[in-house]
Amino acid sequence: MRPASKPRERGFALLIVLWSLVLLSLLSAQLLASGRTAVNLAANLRAAAQAQAAADGAIYTAIFHLSIGGSGQWQADGKPHAFNIGGVNGSVQVTSLAGKINPNVASTVLLAGFFQALGTAPAQASALADAIIAWRNPATTPAAAQALLAEYKRAGMAFGPPGHGFADLSELAAVIGMKPGLLASAMPHMSLYQTGDPDPRLADPVVRKALQLSNQTGLDSSGYSGNAPAYQISADAGLSGALDVHRQAVVTISGTGDPPYAILSLTTGY
Repeated sequence: MRPASKPRERGFALLIVLWSLVLLSLLSAQLLASGRTAVNLAANLRAAAQAQAAADGAIYTAIFHLSIGGSGQWQADGKPHAFNIGGVNGSVQVTSLAGKINPNVASTVLLAGFFQALGTAPAQASALADAIIAWRNPATTPAAAQALLAEYKRAGMAFGPPGHGFADLSELAAVIGMKPGLLASAMPHMSLYQTGDPDPRLADPVVRKALQLSNQTGLDSSGYSGNAPAYQISADAGLSGALDVHRQAVVTISGTGDPPYAILSLTTGY
């Protein structure tokens, strides 16, 4: 009986070898797949970093062309300027923020005219303008602060006015009476970097209408009180087949100091 057990032992050994080969094949396939994924991820990260660096370079190029005089100076007219930096193609454009409305400094009548220009009824526009002023300014007395807080609570709002300016335009959504659709319509016409009244020469039709309705500056520039101009620079860059990068900066150009500009914000999108 002992000699008959040898073929059986050899069969078990062969089975173990076959299962080991199958296991090794699965492990090898998994390692190869993981390796390919890691290589692709590294390539995408490298391409995104290249595109972001090129977009940043385009932003500084735009700052340079805004700062110089003569034929090389760029106008803040939104015209796209093509570039190729380090083999990365893209375009950069500059727009002025001087024609926009800053809810942190705009007067009550200008804000009311602005919301009327967006299609809001006069009474509702005035109430919303008053709410923005109440949001950004400290209450005159503790009783007034409590009354405002109670009004917001009755409206189901999470909190009341903080008594200081808006840090981001999205915070306007928390102002009592502000509807999402109205805020979405208002956002393209506002900026927190404009230092005074909108410059009518650079304002869009909605802001021009707001100026007319508020009887502040009409269609001339006599009421413009801005200081160093603020610009929005948008750069889009990407390698062929890679994820495009969008970089947006808000800068001021003073023409003096070292450096003669200041970057107020810098954001990234894809």
